[in-house]
Amino acid sequence: MPDRRSTAVAAALTGLFFLGSTATAHAHGDTIHLTVTGVSAGHPVTRATWEDDGHPVKEAVAGTLTATSADGTSVGPWRFVPVAGEPGTFTTAEALPAGHWTLTAQTAFPALGRAESQAEVAPASVAPPPAAQAVATPRVAAAPDTDTDGGPGAGTPLAIGAGVLVVAVAGLAVFRLRRRSRIRPS
Repeated sequence: MPDRRSTAVAAALTGLFFLGSTATAHAHGDTIHLTVTGVSAGHPVTRATWEDDGHPVKEAVAGTLTATSADGTSVGPWRFVPVAGEPGTFTTAEALPAGHWTLTAQTAFPALGRAESQAEVAPASVAPPPAAQAVATPRVAAAPDTDTDGGPGAGTPLAIGAGVLVVAVAGLAVFRLRRRSRIRPS
């Protein structure tokens, strides 16, 4: 039968294992920073980086972009399409018509992110839709983003790790109580 010290060490190591693996999985952070960098031939271009370290988001991203014109016309949501050769850069298959637009980019996976920006699409810059994978550097600049939202779940990895540690400590306490009740004579 294992002694108390080995049981306590095993419980502590189990808790640290779960806390350590949770923190490692989210080394970049748990929020995506989005920046609408411009519009290329009518296609909005968005850059996604990790909020904590600024590295490009290289994982698959589930994101959308919506746009509202000055007269209230709304288009989208349009899905993000990765730009080939530019990690963390996305565009849309759809192009905006000429005009002044308020652009809202949002991600749901692998983490939450949100940005709002203004863009002016000139009539001469709207061209037939290029292949989404070949979108070049933006031709019309957009204003910097004004909102990044970490949203709910910003502390989820730490909460999960803490929960596992609490369960491990509770399990150890129950184990010790049962063991003591067996050792005491009746």
